[in-house]
Amino acid sequence: MERLNESRIGAVVMEEFAARASTSTTSTLHAQHGVGILVGLDGDVVVTEPGGGRVRGRVVVVPPHLPHEVASPGPTVGLLYDPERAPHVAVYSRRQGGAFPLEDGLGARLGEAAAAHRASLSHPEVLSGLAREAAAWLGREAPRRGLDGRVARVLEALRDPAADRRLALARVGISEAHLQTLFVRDVGLPIRTYQLWRRLLVAVAASARLDATGAAHAAGFADLAHFSRTCRRMLGYSPTALRSGLLGE
Repeated sequence: MERLNESRIGAVVMEEFAARASTSTTSTLHAQHGVGILVGLDGDVVVTEPGGGRVRGRVVVVPPHLPHEVASPGPTVGLLYDPERAPHVAVYSRRQGGAFPLEDGLGARLGEAAAAHRASLSHPEVLSGLAREAAAWLGREAPRRGLDGRVARVLEALRDPAADRRLALARVGISEAHLQTLFVRDVGLPIRTYQLWRRLLVAVAASARLDATGAAHAAGFADLAHFSRTCRRMLGYSPTALRSGLLGE
């Protein structure tokens, strides 16, 4: 049987998604803005919510903003989708109101695709292809939902963490309070929190070439401590774990 290459753990960060393959996955309690899809290659993935609720399956879907922990003792593929770039994936993930195992034909197809490429999952192009394929499959199962145009314009402006939030808000022509309401309705979190999420993604991408302190500064975090707290709260890992354990240095 082909094995996941344990000498190099693969990961890729794109605008629409992030994907990683690891020999095991264990996270602390966190809530991410992205949609998580976790695939266990040799065994089940277990997602635990506060209070003891537990979901187990070979493929598990985690909707945005759900506090949870992940445990997968064997080789695991993790896909994380941007809800605004892949809204159909976000709609699909919310259909049961919480995390759920993907047990139908779609889950089997995704598991088989990951298993078929297990010997080359350290390659970014393989992970990207798998993430795009999964998104396309989910797109056939869920309707697409558009954002309010004013929210969409602010989102596009704020994808750059260095953008001036006040200028972005001023350009939509409505009160900040009204825009905040629309933003939370369509995106699921406040504008400031969204900016922090974007800054975190920039820092994670920078971790592939910089140490944790350098990545924090490159993304606009005040210091490493702030980056570390945000990392644990939104992704369930420390910056060190992301750099050495997930990005495959």
